[in-house]
Amino acid sequence: MSYGANVNSAAILLSFFGNAPIERTAHVMEALLGAKVSSGFVARAHERFDERLVAAGFDEAMRAALRAEDVLCGDESPVNVLCKDRDEVSGEPKAGQPHAVVIRTPDARLVWLAPIGARTKDALKGLDVLSGWRGVFVRDDYKGWQQFDADLGGVQQCVQHLLRHLQEVADLHPTWQKWATDVQQVLREANQAVLAALADGRNQLDPDLLADLRERYDQAVNWGEITNRHRDWHEGNHPGYVLARRLADKAEQVWTFTRNLAAPWTNNASEQTLKGPKRHQAVSGYWHTMATLGRYLRVHSYLTTAKGHGIRALDAIHATLVGRPWLPTPVTA
Repeated sequence: MSYGANVNSAAILLSFFGNAPIERTAHVMEALLGAKVSSGFVARAHERFDERLVAAGFDEAMRAALRAEDVLCGDESPVNVLCKDRDEVSGEPKAGQPHAVVIRTPDARLVWLAPIGARTKDALKGLDVLSGWRGVFVRDDYKGWQQFDADLGGVQQCVQHLLRHLQEVADLHPTWQKWATDVQQVLREANQAVLAALADGRNQLDPDLLADLRERYDQAVNWGEITNRHRDWHEGNHPGYVLARRLADKAEQVWTFTRNLAAPWTNNASEQTLKGPKRHQAVSGYWHTMATLGRYLRVHSYLTTAKGHGIRALDAIHATLVGRPWLPTPVTA
């Protein structure tokens, strides 16, 4: 029995937007559409759809479009893969924890998810997006991303992460660690100043205001460093000292959003994107192989990015099934 585009589209939508496992997708389709399909049909619908995206050069188009942007965000998250790829020489499963990686624009115009077999510098470099790219990259402080810093036009440390770390230090003592809440306040004021400037149509902050905010930040961070340098801690340096040193060393990366107002001050967009795979994993438990993980991430990227361009998921799916998938194009094209 052959099924039309609508039944194939339902199989894809339920799995990738509804986060339903293959077997459950088949059951729901039968209940809703009166179409009795097998789990094998659902799996094959996924494969055919992914094959057409690969043949059309979707990943290559995404890389080209991302590299034409001035600001990108990136993050990664561990995922469960039942049967990892095997080493070609030893035949043993490759070492490392598989991860889903996202590189995206701050808005939802371009959202690219890709699999890596392990959270390593080489795996991130192999995505072939950031090497030689000159824009501003919004990220956390994971060392694997730092290999690209020399080529970048700038880095924005995720301030949301920093605010959480500052709160952890502030909670250690309300008086001794007040510097941490002072830094939080300054960063929040800086963000409000950026939002006000954007609302007024300005592309930069008032220089005197920025200088005042930065001076308050530097003073608070310096106090955190001084007051915690020799403070006792049960393991290594006091966390207040460690954080203050980091905030001092990475200050230029913390404050990028105040100099380039197109750069968001947090990496929340990337974290939100990774919630999709995490929800799917919570329902399904794991992906069988790296290939099935890659298929899920590619289709998710395609449907999410198409939606960001105002294209309905059903229309994007139908276009792909008839051999004319929508593809992103660089902003300069």
